[in-house]
Amino acid sequence: FNKHFILFFRRGDPPAWAHWSKMRDELNTSLLVGGVKVEAALKQVESELSNWKCNKYTHITRAVQVTDQKVIDLETIFSRPAQDCPVPVAVVFVQFHLDTSTGSLSYQFEQENVQHEVGGQGLAPGMYERWLDRIIGDKLQVRQLHDLATPFEQTRLVPPPTMVEEEKVPEPGQEKTVEEALAPAAGQVSEKPGAKEQAGDKLELSTLLANIFDAADEEDEFELSHKEVADLLYATPLGLTDWDIKLLLTTATEFETGKIEYRPFVQAAPEIIEALLKRRAAFEERMGPEAVQVSMEDIELCFGDEIEEISRSTREAFASLDSGGTGALTRHEFKTCLMNRIERLSLQEVQMLMQMCKEDDLASVLYEEFPMLLQQLRADAYRNALVETDVGMLRTHLILLGRRMGLPPDNIMPVWDIRNVLLSADQLCLSRMMIHVILSIVHPDDHGDVDFGYFLQVCCTVIPWMFDSAAFNEKAATIAKDKADAQAKQELEELQGITSSLANKKRGLDEEDQEDTQANAPDRDAVEKSLIHVGNQADEKHRSQPTLEVRRFLEAMKHESVQACQLSEAELRGFIAEAEIDERGDVAYVDHIKTWVPIIFELRKSRIYDSILAKEWGPHEDHLINLSSYEAQFPLHLTGDDEDQRPGSAASSARSKEKKGAGRKNGSKTSTGHERGRSGQPGSAKKALSRNSSRSIARSDSQSSLGSEKNDSRAGSRAPSRTG
Repeated sequence: FNKHFILFFRRGDPPAWAHWSKMRDELNTSLLVGGVKVEAALKQVESELSNWKCNKYTHITRAVQVTDQKVIDLETIFSRPAQDCPVPVAVVFVQFHLDTSTGSLSYQFEQENVQHEVGGQGLAPGMYERWLDRIIGDKLQVRQLHDLATPFEQTRLVPPPTMVEEEKVPEPGQEKTVEEALAPAAGQVSEKPGAKEQAGDKLELSTLLANIFDAADEEDEFELSHKEVADLLYATPLGLTDWDIKLLLTTATEFETGKIEYRPFVQAAPEIIEALLKRRAAFEERMGPEAVQVSMEDIELCFGDEIEEISRSTREAFASLDSGGTGALTRHEFKTCLMNRIERLSLQEVQMLMQMCKEDDLASVLYEEFPMLLQQLRADAYRNALVETDVGMLRTHLILLGRRMGLPPDNIMPVWDIRNVLLSADQLCLSRMMIHVILSIVHPDDHGDVDFGYFLQVCCTVIPWMFDSAAFNEKAATIAKDKADAQAKQELEELQGITSSLANKKRGLDEEDQEDTQANAPDRDAVEKSLIHVGNQADEKHRSQPTLEVRRFLEAMKHESVQACQLSEAELRGFIAEAEIDERGDVAYVDHIKTWVPIIFELRKSRIYDSILAKEWGPHEDHLINLSSYEAQFPLHLTGDDEDQRPGSAASSARSKEKKGAGRKNGSKTSTGHERGRSGQPGSAKKALSRNSSRSIARSDSQSSLGSEKNDSRAGSRAPSRTG
């Protein structure tokens, strides 16, 4: 219980103290050392500990490092918390060492030189608990002889006063609220609100967290560093997994100083924790005990080129701020660099990377490890696809985001608003390339409008497939086989006596032909120049910063010169959907072209999405999921709509001023399967589009409240949102 609290309550114990600096830097459980997984080593240690029968102690075991490339070093911390003293004053460290080459497991107690071997010379049965008692007793005796407690510790370690009186049943209307529990008098320690056991888990957890964070705030600043908040959450027995704790951390508002004002966070945390626990339980029940895992090798195989390109882009941003070449940035600088590459990283990825990045003693982020962090994030996203693989929760989350974006009664939204829904879907760990792929397969009409019901069908079909671990492993195996076949073919050609230089030249020409999609397609530079030329011809304003109105931009994309670029229909749809629209309703087409044409050419080389892009995803395709059964659980709109009198979609009609007042049919399926007419309302599209631009969303959605839609849906079908 509260293992990290030794940081605050135990003084004068340097050898044990040193372990806490690396407590959270544990090894990845899927790491292989000498053919043995770290997860297997942990299970072997826990199996041995079960034979110790130390029932009055609680313990936690972690893998901390690998020595000599064959020995897994693990560490178990024993403590004995009590009801009146939940924060243990003394703990015992036991170091385990598993030699993967021999399979031998040995251990030693802290500050002792004797090495015990499991199955060999060691303590007699029944002696382990006594041994721990002796070490704990020695520490407590030293503490009594040398009073090392600080005045701060003395105020926190005294027994709570008048506990019996606090358990009285409060009079009606006199119960303390969460806000009152979080607002102690100046100079006093937060006390538990006067409520008995029936007050509920939320209030108890809120009080517990308030007391914990208040105890850590020695200076009474009501702020703690991000690392301190993370350590406290990891130390508190919340029942959350590592991924869920990171999700919880993303809901905290972090200042530029790296500090977090913890009181609002503590106030909202109980409801968020409850939602996370329910969601995790549903995920584990759905996946079962033998869920398919994704390996780091497959992540490297499928996303290696993409991760390398993202790393190259961010490396340039890191270097621009790290003028001294120290290899470290402040948390705010690190996040700023990531947000400046928002076309490469989604907001969801940035939020999680900020919780995964490691900090040095000065609270600076070591950015050289960024590629490995991103690779680890991709693997963890597959292992924790709680919402992505649940159609009901996924649909609910997207509907709630659509409502916040101003989903009109006719369900018609501009494709740029659809993009912003995906960008703000912070319950989904979608990569930026995944979002682009979804935008590429969604079919808007000629005016750039999309039926939201059809959009839900596409997302609820594609996203669960994207995060299907079994399908991903099959795809990785196919890619690996194709690479092996290509390598074998190359070796065979060399063995058959073909001159190496001629063979290399021929292979180089073949690769160029593949990149040109087996045709004489223009290269990236030619496509950029051609598209810029088309934009210049359509630009009638000729400003210093070239821009096009949305309507002119859509018309320009239908020009015959664009067709000569040989972009596929999916590529062109994705290119249009990614356009940034400013407050005037204009597109800075030159910057847009230079940003997204390189990404389109990178996507051509990727094998992981080719099966999705090869399919047809029109509104009436049979492979789209039928969501009608979910409408009763969570309706698309809060109240019934009048079928005969529906307000027009201002965002789409304003782009067609010459058709003012004229209705038109959408031509795509709505959530009920009917086509609906709309009347134009010109003049407000520019405001709507600029209000929902992706960059403004990416910069403003950093604060979120995962439990904010508790009243919006049923517990079984809702996906708690962190979107603010």
